[in-house]
Amino acid sequence: MSSKKDPNNRPPDPADSRSAFVDSRSGSGAASSGAPPAEAAEPAEAQLRALKDELDATFARYQRLAADFENYKRRTRQELAERTQYANEELLRSLLPILDSFKRPLEHAPEGIDPNWFEGTKLVARQFEAVLEAQGLSAIPALGTKFDPSQHEAIAREETDEHEEGTVVEEMQLGYRLHDKVLRPTLVKVAQPPALKD
Repeated sequence: MSSKKDPNNRPPDPADSRSAFVDSRSGSGAASSGAPPAEAAEPAEAQLRALKDELDATFARYQRLAADFENYKRRTRQELAERTQYANEELLRSLLPILDSFKRPLEHAPEGIDPNWFEGTKLVARQFEAVLEAQGLSAIPALGTKFDPSQHEAIAREETDEHEEGTVVEEMQLGYRLHDKVLRPTLVKVAQPPALKD
């Protein structure tokens, strides 16, 4: 009877036959099941809680930083818009006396003046005012209105029964505002009731 031979003419290794046997002495204990011991699970849970707390704190910091940055951008946009809106404030303030000087002769023009010259000068004054209005300048009318200290400056009082107390009865110098800001208050005369005579 012929026996099968190893093609490499080597005898069989006895260790190969031993590897086929299972060690029956090894039981199904905790080490063989792959489950971690209870002592190892507690530190892992504590580490997980610490990492979660750290993540929550980092996310809260991020949210605060994001909110601060949005507020910073909003303030910067608002400041830039205000700077742009009021960039010509000092120039317009310095032009107001020139406008006053220009209009004063027109309001007190003598009789017999050349009407063509007068109308031409009025036209130039209106063009000057239009240029200033295009920059956001507007007059603060006061005549017949109630005195408002935020827009008017009272420099005289007039005793009268014809107007309610505190009514502006005369504009001494026209005031102006630039957009929403009072550039110069209107100088006014205010009505007050007549003093009682003895």
